[in-house]
Amino acid sequence: MWTGFRCALGGAQEFTGVRSDLSVFSKAMANGMPISAITGRSEMMSLLDQKVFFFTTFGGEALSLAASIACINAIRRDGVIAHLASIGQRLVDGLHRLLEGSQIDFVSISGYPFRTLMNFKPQSADPLELKTLVQQELLRRGILWSGVHNICYAHSEQDIDYTLQAFAEVFESLKCAVLSGTVRESLRGEVVQPVFRRVG
Repeated sequence: MWTGFRCALGGAQEFTGVRSDLSVFSKAMANGMPISAITGRSEMMSLLDQKVFFFTTFGGEALSLAASIACINAIRRDGVIAHLASIGQRLVDGLHRLLEGSQIDFVSISGYPFRTLMNFKPQSADPLELKTLVQQELLRRGILWSGVHNICYAHSEQDIDYTLQAFAEVFESLKCAVLSGTVRESLRGEVVQPVFRRVG
């Protein structure tokens, strides 16, 4: 669902060289139009003929099929995947330089250039408070961020450079807050909550 066409036209299977039994693609294949696809080995897909019940909400809707064809053709024609890899690597390299230069050892970057995740170690402060402070300060600089960097074709090198400049400022604020023990006091709102949590 997340790798789709970000890493390779053939999805994560092509990127990693691993052949899955089943793969699921979603609306990204049609640039946001309502569509999904279940693909897989013939012996798995044949179970849908009689043994597995499945249902489609927009089964007869053809506009999304046309959008998928156009989107996939554009990804192939315009070198979208290479662009994502290039600017994603620019962001990753820049973030690593900033973290090393600021001597911040409680933040790390993981993932692939097309989709990276920022991690916070609990030794310095509450990781959720650290994440909240970074989110707050990036929002103040016009960057919508939730811990993940999802690169898209519309992003330019200039966008990445602006983002890195914002991170440079935010990392300095974060470092000062950690060193002074004022991370929680620096927050202007509630601390972000884990995505997966018990609610009842």
